Amino acid sequence: MSLISLIAIIVVGYFIVSLVKDYNGRQQQDSRQLEALQQEVADLKQRVVTLEAIVVERDEALRQKFRDL
Repeated sequence: MSLISLIAIIVVGYFIVSLVKDYNGRQQQDSRQLEALQQEVADLKQRVVTLEAIVVERDEALRQKFRDL
């Protein structure tokens, strides 16, 4: 094996390792972003439930006031 072949194998190996590390880093980042988005969706769903309860409560109170008239 010549010196040039050895250098070429080392360079290609380095690039492959770099690509794998970059790929794994991006997957971890995507995973964290997905978890953050899922948490945000869960929080928004809870807010919608709360707002629906407020609207229904006020609507029922208004109906009761009309009945009392």
